[in-house]
Amino acid sequence: MPQPPGSGTLAEQLRALQARIDELARARPALPACVVRLTADADLTAGQDVFAQGSWSASYDPLAQFVAGSPGAPSYIQLARAGYYRVHYHCAVTGANGTATAKVTANSSAAVGNSLATDASVFPAQGSDGAVLDALRSRVYLNVGDKLYWSNWCSAAATLKSASFGVPTELTVQYVSSQ
Repeated sequence: MPQPPGSGTLAEQLRALQARIDELARARPALPACVVRLTADADLTAGQDVFAQGSWSASYDPLAQFVAGSPGAPSYIQLARAGYYRVHYHCAVTGANGTATAKVTANSSAAVGNSLATDASVFPAQGSDGAVLDALRSRVYLNVGDKLYWSNWCSAAATLKSASFGVPTELTVQYVSSQ
């Protein structure tokens, strides 16, 4: 049983202090988190769900969960741990008058009707602001091995911007808890 602070010999107090310093200095395991960013503007075809493909890269991915896509095969994040996650897809879309959506789906890139996070907005033709979308789910249970896909849909041809006014287009998946 540990002694109360300040009790014991000076040597015992120093050993206890060193043990506590060693305990606090131990590296803690990295909790699952992944942040991927769009590295170049991408064209969005009118009326089609366009999934993330080749222009995405991981900016933070300590557990190597990000799998880069290629033409015809979308990028995805494969979860390394089961639990509750916070999922946030932030993006900016510019183009002609229209409606834009952002979606994140689990395990099927074709089933956007089963999205776990979604957002939609109308964007004007004038100016360069476009539509800023935030598909956000603050707490959703996901299983180990689940694959997360993200996409955009626009009613008119548009551009998915890699950044808008310095804020990057990115998907953040962050482990919250096991319960």
